Amino acid sequence: MREFTFDVEYEAGADPVMDVFIEYPTLVAEALHGGVTEDEFWYVERLIGPTAALDAVERLRLDETIPTESVTETARPATQYHDVLDRTDNERVIYSHVEDIGDAESVQTLAGCYLPRGSPFCTSRREARHGWRIFLQSDEKVGLLYDALSANLRSGLSFRMGRLGEAEGWGHDSLGSISLPPAQRTAMRAALDHGYYRMPREVTLDDLAATLDVPRSTLSYRLRRAEERLVTGYLGETG
Repeated sequence: MREFTFDVEYEAGADPVMDVFIEYPTLVAEALHGGVTEDEFWYVERLIGPTAALDAVERLRLDETIPTESVTETARPATQYHDVLDRTDNERVIYSHVEDIGDAESVQTLAGCYLPRGSPFCTSRREARHGWRIFLQSDEKVGLLYDALSANLRSGLSFRMGRLGEAEGWGHDSLGSISLPPAQRTAMRAALDHGYYRMPREVTLDDLAATLDVPRSTLSYRLRRAEERLVTGYLGETG
């Protein structure tokens, strides 16, 4: 199996949903997309973050007047259906089905023009970045999709190439199914962003605690618990 990865990056004001991710840096989302054709697709997206951010994304998703997923200059409302499959204060799971998107092209429908049906898509969102990972049986016509994406993005969006090659690291993505409490996720995200897990470490636990404005002991406990959840979940153990 081959994979094609890339990012679409958004400037503030370019997309209402991505504006929520830009406003709330701790908001993250992962999605699985399927049924992709030239004019139709569905996806299930899991979002984790502050309640206010989740509420904002949910309101935008349920507003059928807002163009959904359009990445080209032409933007018009499509026929869309959204349903909240799971809702808590810190997590939402939203199912979306979009069709009749017409000339308001999305990444999905552009891919549907060039790639074989049945190609699975995995995506992630955080801050200004919407990351895409498409699994393929062959590289045929990937260049056409690359040209369509890099040349036709509307103002405020930019394309950043990732890689084209053998699919790897699928097992790593299984961590996406391991749920962390919001406080633990925030602590681990900050530790990763500030270089706590790099070798050598770029920040001390004391400095990181000061950045997060929490006691050192609290931060240490949250990181240990998060690490325990991730390790036991990855190894298939209960914890």
